[in-house]
Amino acid sequence: MSVPEPDLTQLRVIFNRYREQSGMTFEQLAEHSGISRQTLLNISSGKYNGDLRTWLKLSRSFGEEVDRLLDDVWPQEPSAN
Repeated sequence: MSVPEPDLTQLRVIFNRYREQSGMTFEQLAEHSGISRQTLLNISSGKYNGDLRTWLKLSRSFGEEVDRLLDDVWPQEPSAN
């Protein structure tokens, strides 16, 4: 059994959902995470996916474990019947 490819287009969706839930502006999130506002805007628009360091910082800023934060990049497996 091979490992499925992650759907990296979901990173933009994940980022925007968590940022909205946090109530932080881009400026506040940049200050809190240490990630530049421009990088955050690029992730939000899908122009940039970020790297592991970026998502680790975002995970800490959103108060979410990184594996849970990024869960939606993995295709849902069909349920066994």
